[in-house]
Amino acid sequence: MYPSQPVAPEGPRHAVPQQGMGSIPGQPPRMMNMNPGGKYSAIASFVTYVKALEALDPRSFPDEYAEHTDRIRELKPFLRAHGILDVMEIKNPEVAALIGV
Repeated sequence: MYPSQPVAPEGPRHAVPQQGMGSIPGQPPRMMNMNPGGKYSAIASFVTYVKALEALDPRSFPDEYAEHTDRIRELKPFLRAHGILDVMEIKNPEVAALIGV
């Protein structure tokens, strides 16, 4: 006969969701370094800021809203240099007005 196997005690089966570093519940995500080994991606930054902008209420968070709109405007030359604005259509009219397309 085989010896009996020790049985592990029952524990939680699912991990508890962890908050990201510096994240505050209800706040839009901060821009993250999506490419830690090298250059920042203008496209990833643009999408991150646009998604964050869409999640913000400009009346409740005017400073954050202004910061995101400034960052989106700053990315326009990089998007042009990569040819992104030549091949993609910006569907959000507010964002399209920000970058002048």
